[in-house]
Amino acid sequence: MNGALQLDTLGIMHDEIRHKHQVVEMSWLVRGGLFWTRDVLCAHADTYHTPVPRLIAIARFPDGRMMIRDGHHRCLATYIGGRAYLRHDEYIVETYTYAMYEEINFEKGFVTPFDPRTEVRVPDFTAFRQEVFRLYARNPEEAIAFIRHNKSRYARPHRRSNLAQLAEHLRQCAIVEGMARGDLVADMALLGVSRMTIKLLAESKWHIVSLQQLVERTEEELLHIDALGQTEYREITRALQHYYELEALKTSRACLQPKRSKKAPAFCGTPARRFPKPRAKNA
Repeated sequence: MNGALQLDTLGIMHDEIRHKHQVVEMSWLVRGGLFWTRDVLCAHADTYHTPVPRLIAIARFPDGRMMIRDGHHRCLATYIGGRAYLRHDEYIVETYTYAMYEEINFEKGFVTPFDPRTEVRVPDFTAFRQEVFRLYARNPEEAIAFIRHNKSRYARPHRRSNLAQLAEHLRQCAIVEGMARGDLVADMALLGVSRMTIKLLAESKWHIVSLQQLVERTEEELLHIDALGQTEYREITRALQHYYELEALKTSRACLQPKRSKKAPAFCGTPARRFPKPRAKNA
């Protein structure tokens, strides 16, 4: 029987995600206590009249390395949603060798051979796969040659090798993209602020509905939001601490935002921080 599986130990076979917005929505479900069990997956399929998704599939290799084979969105949503593990009934473990991933297997539908130790598949290779099977129906040898000569269409060297790195990449991209479009509510969620806390911030006297507005409030101002309890306050503190740690955002922030007047605080490095780092637990 499977035990709990720590997410930060898992390798990945994709280092980009196709449906980022779905990851955010799914992370809310995780925060609400959801586990990706077979019953949950069947209920979802019944509601939306879709095929039943398989349990998260983990590939185990002879050297002991374990990688997510199927279920990257669910694993990422779980990690971002604040749960650091998969429960025993959310996943299955399958045994593979690296050589199996480097072989073409038309019978199994595997036409994207790559080395998962050093490479990942691109987020969407649907068109490539369809083209391969059109060629295969006409001439299998031609299909094999096409696969061998067009690897760049379905795989590339990896830039991130584990789930924790993928989650960090998603956070950074989402926040930078949010700054560009001026919609940062989802970005507060990615940093760990719960739906209820976001609602309380929006209903406060300052009507805080974006990450930028949150950054511009002082500690004293936030402490005077009566509806915020210690739990919500800790969420905000942790979220802003993580925001400060994203060094890449300092440059992105300067590039994306117009110049401000001296009276308007701008977050672009240490001098502009108005909210303090989290206190120690006994503070």
